[in-house]
Amino acid sequence: MGHSAGDFSRMNKETHKTIRVHATMHTELYLDINVPIDTDKDDIWQFIRDGNIDGGDMLEYDGIFGGGWTWEEPIYDYEFDPEAYDVSKEILES
Repeated sequence: MGHSAGDFSRMNKETHKTIRVHATMHTELYLDINVPIDTDKDDIWQFIRDGNIDGGDMLEYDGIFGGGWTWEEPIYDYEFDPEAYDVSKEILES
């Protein structure tokens, strides 16, 4: 990486840069609902799309495909933030 591990306790805009990392968390949720047996599938789907299901009632799906992350390209040109999470040691060791 071109740097050696060292003391990063004195970060400043001359020694470090801040980038913003974006990610979308995917969590599979489910809710079992009962509807009248003769209800049309399109009517059920419209009922759901109209916001009639309270997301707070949903449960996390615990299967193999229960969640994950989609990472997006970071914003590299970002104003230095001394309070940002410091990964200097980890990135140099990777």
